[in-house]
Amino acid sequence: VAELQQLWVQEAVDATVKNLERENIRKMQGLMFRCRAGCCEDSQASMRQVYQCTERCHAPLAQAQALVTSELEKFQDRLLPLPGLWSSGV
Repeated sequence: VAELQQLWVQEAVDATVKNLERENIRKMQGLMFRCRAGCCEDSQASMRQVYQCTERCHAPLAQAQALVTSELEKFQDRLLPLPGLWSSGV
C-alpha cells in the first residue's frame, strides 16, 4: 500500500512539474533569451553593461526556478513524516 501511495504521489508531482515547465518555465526561457539577445544588439554598450543586462534578463527565470525547487523541497519535507511513504529511501 505504501509503495502505491509513493508511486501515486511521485506521478502527481512529476505531472505537475512537467506542466509547470511546459506552461510557464518555457515561456520565461523564451523571454529571457529574447531579452538577452536584445542586450547584445546594443553596439554602444560596454562588455560589463551587456553582462549586467543579460543577468537582469536571467533573474526572473532564476527566481522562478528557485521558488519551484524550494516548494518541492517543502512538499517533500511534509511527506517525510508519513510512515512508510518514503520507506524505499527516496
